Amino acid sequence: MSIASSAAASAAPIRMAVECRSIRKAFPGVLALDDVSLSIRQGEIHALLGQNGAGKSTLVKVLTGVYQPEEGRIFIDGKEVRLRDVREAEANGIAIVHQDQPLIAQFDVTSNALLGNELVRIGGLLDRKAMRSRVQEALDRVQADFSPDTLVRDLSVAQRAQVSIAAALLRNPTALILDEPTASLSDKEAERLFGIIRALRSQGVTIIYISHYLDEVLNLVDRISVLRDGKLVATVSVSEVARSDLVRMIVGRDVSQLYPKEKVAIGAPLLEVRGLTLGSTLHGIDLTVRRGEILGIAGLVGAGRSELALTLVGALTRDSGTVTIDGKPSNPADPRIAKEHGFALIPEDRRHEGLIADLAVRENLTLPNISRWARFGLLNWRAEAAAARELVTRLDIQPPSIKPQIRNLSGGNQQKVVVGRWLTGESRVFLFDEPTTGVDVGSKIEIYRQMVELARSGAAVIFISSDFEEISAMCDRTMVMQKGRISKVIEDQREATPEALLFWASGSAESEKAERAEAEDANTEKASSRSVAKRALSRWGTVIGMLLVVGAIAALAPQFVAPGNIFDVLKQGSVLAFIALGLTVVLIAGGFDMSAGAASQFAANIAAGTLLSGFGSVAAIALGGAFGFVIGAINAGLVLVLRIPAFVATLGMMFVIMGATLLFNGGQALTLSNMPGFFFLGQGYVGPVPFVFILLVAFTLGLHVVLKKTRLGLRMYAVGQNAAAAALRGVGQSRYAFASFALGGLVLGLAGVVLAAYSYGASAMATGIDFLISALAATFLGSTISRAGELDVIGTVIAAIFLASLSNGLILMGVSNQALPGIQGIVLVLSILLGLSRKRGIGQVLIF
Repeated sequence: MSIASSAAASAAPIRMAVECRSIRKAFPGVLALDDVSLSIRQGEIHALLGQNGAGKSTLVKVLTGVYQPEEGRIFIDGKEVRLRDVREAEANGIAIVHQDQPLIAQFDVTSNALLGNELVRIGGLLDRKAMRSRVQEALDRVQADFSPDTLVRDLSVAQRAQVSIAAALLRNPTALILDEPTASLSDKEAERLFGIIRALRSQGVTIIYISHYLDEVLNLVDRISVLRDGKLVATVSVSEVARSDLVRMIVGRDVSQLYPKEKVAIGAPLLEVRGLTLGSTLHGIDLTVRRGEILGIAGLVGAGRSELALTLVGALTRDSGTVTIDGKPSNPADPRIAKEHGFALIPEDRRHEGLIADLAVRENLTLPNISRWARFGLLNWRAEAAAARELVTRLDIQPPSIKPQIRNLSGGNQQKVVVGRWLTGESRVFLFDEPTTGVDVGSKIEIYRQMVELARSGAAVIFISSDFEEISAMCDRTMVMQKGRISKVIEDQREATPEALLFWASGSAESEKAERAEAEDANTEKASSRSVAKRALSRWGTVIGMLLVVGAIAALAPQFVAPGNIFDVLKQGSVLAFIALGLTVVLIAGGFDMSAGAASQFAANIAAGTLLSGFGSVAAIALGGAFGFVIGAINAGLVLVLRIPAFVATLGMMFVIMGATLLFNGGQALTLSNMPGFFFLGQGYVGPVPFVFILLVAFTLGLHVVLKKTRLGLRMYAVGQNAAAAALRGVGQSRYAFASFALGGLVLGLAGVVLAAYSYGASAMATGIDFLISALAATFLGSTISRAGELDVIGTVIAAIFLASLSNGLILMGVSNQALPGIQGIVLVLSILLGLSRKRGIGQVLIF
């Protein structure tokens, strides 16, 4: 560059994309941000560094409208703004990719990426074609290898990160905040991301980059701001600072030893693994870990390291192989038994597999070994609390209290809790799976120290990491995994340089590849066949089971398949299905309605009373539906406004409605006669087909369109499946939860009208609970039919017809009517178990 051009450049005014002036934010007992003033230039990559708890996350939430500061001002492109929620932040050009990738597992990629910014056609229907096209363009920008139609639950952690970044890019942000974007990415994926980030900078997009990986920060960003204890320490140009300077600014002291490895006496073998195999994931793993030894297992994303840890603790079921601890065989069926064998796992996904977010620090620290502080089933609260306080002090958990909810701690302090929960037990084999991912420098050092102390106590420590520098520095021996196999064992740790580990982890040894290729192909083919069969069974197992049951009934009671009986079953099942549809709508948005059956029964009484009073069918239908809507709205108010748990609120409402029903009908059945037009709703036929079944099909298809094809339905599902993820996309829970209660109530009211038409009036008996049990069974059984394992109105109707078929068939086989409620209860329990098993199958395993 010439001197003239250089002078011109220096004279050009520097535009600020984002400015924070004197921001202050406090929480009870914690001053999270203290007079923070920060300026971020237009078109730069600006790193925000600091230990966990330094204030980075709080500042980001202020910038994205999640938190509002008590003091201070925010400017975007020179204009002062007030960011009261996420949508206002996005409207002003600020988008964020969160570290924990808050996505909705049961949604496909398209729905996740455009949640809160859906594209609609005339008539209010989602424009799925246009949405898919836009998402595909964004996925192409991040070079994703999956389609927009893929369910998020089927994606790896790295792929979910790509979805989050693509979703942010769809908003065409002026300032894009990336919170630990490479925490779960391989080196290749990280380099691809860096290319995208640099391209965005060249397009004028401002990047606020948050990371604990100092080397990538120094190689990527333009300027760096460091926060410590809620205050801004400094803002420096990357060309003016060294790595050691950053470490000193972050931790507030010199850190001469980032890896506090000490010499520990190594004893006899404690853990021995031979021939461990798991589908196409693990192939004949052999390893030995001795007392006092830290064994490193290095590898890239997808190498099978985490699967090895989960298999050892029984969270995944091995196909073959043996494991012994201190000479005794170990083949735990689940993590609880693995704990009894002496295993302790610090999992990679700490938020979902290592912590219980709604419990306090105290309970999370003591829960795995709670029996240590109990006698005869009674807990010694004082001793338990003292043990928790000792761990908080020992691990320097911030804030230094056992009372905060674990969800309110920073990532580094959460990880300390995950480690600390095992320190009071009798575990002998510790599995650390990526324990320093997303953790600040100071917390990393503390975790390393605890590993050394465990080794000093005679435990065997397995340290799994894709950070080859820490594996090289902290371990006594290292094994490298690549594509589910041990590709190299390095006995002399001096040879375990980061370069050597990368060589073996990336599969660079061609001879090793050639030796394994044939066996790997064979195993992959077998595993693929097993995987396809397992997915098919999970997807269609419920339908196959229903068909088998119906077939058995037909064989044992031939009159079951008579055309007249089949149409009677459709008519009976349709009435139940209407009630189950109303309950399904409420459940979709995360609600619950114990009053569903009682509400439908009261609506039947209202419809019958309206007709007996001389008003017509239209009035009966309108009043029945209106009553249900009002009940739904009242339930919503109890739950959303008064914050009464849905189960408690609607249970109380159920008894209120049952009492009101008896007051309304005086304890007498309301019998209708000579009303053929109204009776046609529940008892009429169109040819051989019951009209109520035709009405049910039309009604179900209408609900399906509303719930699956409109913005309202998509957002109702979103808040029901992951309210936190929906909130971060500007989709508030209250509005859509209210919509589900009100719409569900309307459906339940109309179901009562159908019930009155079917029953020629309304019963005086309190049958609401029977209706509720049957509706719950249909709802949960129907959810096991859907592809994503989610609640679905079509599945609910299919299940309701099945339950009616089951009841009808059992009666034809001579089973007493009195046994039917018990059988329906069994079906309800089995359907819930089916749903739970499918969710466990997508990785929702809680490991104590």
